[in-house]
Amino acid sequence: MNFVLALFVVVGFAATIEYFDLPSSAHAVGQHSKGALAVLRDDAMDDREKEEELQQQSVHLFRLLGALLGGSVLALGLPLAVVWLLEQVGVGAFWGTLSMLERIDFLVGVTIVGGLGYLLVKYMGSSS
Repeated sequence: MNFVLALFVVVGFAATIEYFDLPSSAHAVGQHSKGALAVLRDDAMDDREKEEELQQQSVHLFRLLGALLGGSVLALGLPLAVVWLLEQVGVGAFWGTLSMLERIDFLVGVTIVGGLGYLLVKYMGSSS
């Protein structure tokens, strides 16, 4: 049962990350960071203009940080909360599930199967 619940946590984590589109937020952080670096390197702007532009960039970055942080907490917290609730009603074991999630053979297997599944989805999506 711990194996099934650990799979539920992994799939729930991945589904929540996809639902909240966290990879796009992470990509946007990279783009805003590059933009901020470009502002710093821009010799055409004076210090005041640079400061104003960087302050605007920082607002966007803090919003994205909040989205990434909140989404990450939900992505991990929701599936684990379900496992905890199942333990409360006598189905499964929370700590046993966490132990399964820490096992290297489980992590390697999930990574391989998840990676192959991702490639399959990408391949099927690009062929249609």
